[in-house]
Amino acid sequence: MNRFVFVVLSLVLSARFAAADEFPSPPNTEQGNPSPIARKEDADDHNLPLLVWYGLSSLDNELVAQLVELARQCEWPTTRRLIARRVAEEVETQPVELSWLLRKASTRSIEFQSDVLDGMSEAFVGWRKVSQPSAWEAFLSRIMESDDEKLREKARGLSALFGDGRALDELKKVALDKEADLAARKTALQTLIDARAPGVRELCAELLSTRFVNVAAVRGLAAEDDPTLGAKLVKAYRSFHASERPQLLAVLVTRATWAGTLLDAVAEGKIPRDDLSAFHARQIRNLENKELTAQLSRVWGELRDSPEDKLQLIAKLKAELTPDTLARADTRRGRAVFVKTCSACHTLYGEGGRRGPDLTGAQRHNIDYLLENIVDPSAVVTADFRVTILELADGRVLTGVITARNEKTVTLITPTDTLTIERLDIDIQQQSKQSLMADGLLQPLSAEQVRDLFAYLMTRAQVPLPDLSK
Repeated sequence: MNRFVFVVLSLVLSARFAAADEFPSPPNTEQGNPSPIARKEDADDHNLPLLVWYGLSSLDNELVAQLVELARQCEWPTTRRLIARRVAEEVETQPVELSWLLRKASTRSIEFQSDVLDGMSEAFVGWRKVSQPSAWEAFLSRIMESDDEKLREKARGLSALFGDGRALDELKKVALDKEADLAARKTALQTLIDARAPGVRELCAELLSTRFVNVAAVRGLAAEDDPTLGAKLVKAYRSFHASERPQLLAVLVTRATWAGTLLDAVAEGKIPRDDLSAFHARQIRNLENKELTAQLSRVWGELRDSPEDKLQLIAKLKAELTPDTLARADTRRGRAVFVKTCSACHTLYGEGGRRGPDLTGAQRHNIDYLLENIVDPSAVVTADFRVTILELADGRVLTGVITARNEKTVTLITPTDTLTIERLDIDIQQQSKQSLMADGLLQPLSAEQVRDLFAYLMTRAQVPLPDLSK
């Protein structure tokens, strides 16, 4: 660790002194004074690139110019990308520094250019508009000479954010090209949505029936305050792959008019009742519409989340889930229930999402532990997993956990998505004591599904998924 500390201190202090004109600029490889971050052999070190970045990230904003010089010397991709992100984040107050970085990157390797593009893309997530850096056109021309399509794709995305009409037209062609790779079409559409390109609403509506691309299309339509869109989204439900339908449902429950249309479809059997999760139900209730809450109770069920209700349910389930009952369970079907109900947020046996805690090492073999955490997930919840409710200027209500924030944006995670939102778009922000995991998780499940789920959670080794084709 002594070497790590030395490297960090030498870089941070040299940058500070250079800015104050007290000492020469940061170690310069061109002057025969090699910088520690110019050592390629340390690029794959598990700790050093991030440790150095943590030290550099403490530099004041007025020292951003020194970061550009360090980026020029840097042979560590991770540190280089993070430096580029920091320089890009300050573009509104220090635009010259980003152009300096782009000029230096123009003459460097594809790997260097890719790291700079990645850093810029990360910095601008959630931004409505970014002024094009003065050095961008020259840098872009070098990128477009490359044979690396992924590199060109990254550059086109940023050009679209800068308002380049040519880039927007190219992306529209890719998004509509039925012969193009689905991932490329989806990326192109998402870039157009992020750039708020002209005509993007019509484009998203046209692609609602295109499986795997439509999940991006519905995100593009989410910000449209149009009551008639709810019916169009519900109609497109079967066009979505089963794994992506929760993301469509998550959009439908952000507005009262759309949520009402969704509940009508559930009541009519057009959308299965058990596709609606406890999170969706809680989100509908967070809309604070009495008629909608009553409709939810009739169609889906009542969210019984008082302390007394929870204690009664825990006692009832403990009496039902006896060792004999669990012994008759089908753990393979229990795994299928877990995949549908829990795996978006939780990992078990190395598979699943990471929005919530990993369950593999938890006290899963203790029925009391499972009952308390599933029936009453908000009883003990750390600040990291407490829910925030956001009311946006466009009329949406979003529920999730804020995982990052800066002067420009906040990042909100939900069970189905990660959203970066400009602070200017937030009207009201309300902190909740609830967990991201909603009460009522077991509400849509049958008694057999509950039994199978608990039996699977208590297994000591992974089991195969059931063959549902039989």
